[in-house]
This record gives sequence, structure tokens and C-alpha cells, in this order.
Amino acid sequence: MKLSNFDFRIWNTACKKYIDDVGLISNIMCDLIHSATDIIEDFEIELWTGIYDKNGKKIYEGDIVKTKSPYDCFLAKVSIHKEGTFYLESKSRDYIGSLIYLVKDEGYDTEIIGNIHENPELLKC
Repeated sequence: MKLSNFDFRIWNTACKKYIDDVGLISNIMCDLIHSATDIIEDFEIELWTGIYDKNGKKIYEGDIVKTKSPYDCFLAKVSIHKEGTFYLESKSRDYIGSLIYLVKDEGYDTEIIGNIHENPELLKC
């Protein structure tokens, strides 16, 4: 992914909603850069994976996706590995596979059905 394609979204943990106000996002990013630690704890930044789901929606870290292969169908959480790659994580928190490999190379059909903040019940066993 090129830096020009870089995107993210911000979850406000205090208000329990995503922030879509561009001005507010700019202020938050400035606070984060200047290490306003009381502000940092109120927000979670979720990176865009560089991949779109089957409906053309951007897939972000923290999304819950329904994924279909020729042999299986499952729900998974999109997570980011400590090395910076995106992967799918099962309901039991097991590694399923690289998001880019499964979607781009293997052709898995992927659809966003929710996210970890607004739909945590989707990941309950």
C-alpha cells in the first residue's frame, strides 16, 4: 500500500462511536503527536488494510468479516500482527491466515458484517 492510500478510522472509547469529523480527527492527531496521554487513552486508531470487501467497503483493523472459501465459511476478526501484517483471527482467537493472501491470492469472498466495538457478540463462541 502506498502512503497516498493510507487511511484509518478512530474509535472514541469514551463516547463509544467512530469519529467522522475531519476537524476533530486533525485535533486528535495533533494531540497524539504531542503526547497528550490523557487524550490518547480515549481513542483507538484502526488502520485500513488496503483491501475492499465484496461490496466495495474498506476493510479496517477491528472489522468482523464473513469469509467464504470453496470449502468453508467462517466469521473472523481482522487483526494486525506485531510485524505489521493484517491477518484473520478466529472466534477462539486462533490465527487463520494472512488477510492479503486469503483475499487477493486465494480469492476468498469477504464481507464486513460488523466490528469489534459495535458488534462484539458476533465473536462469541
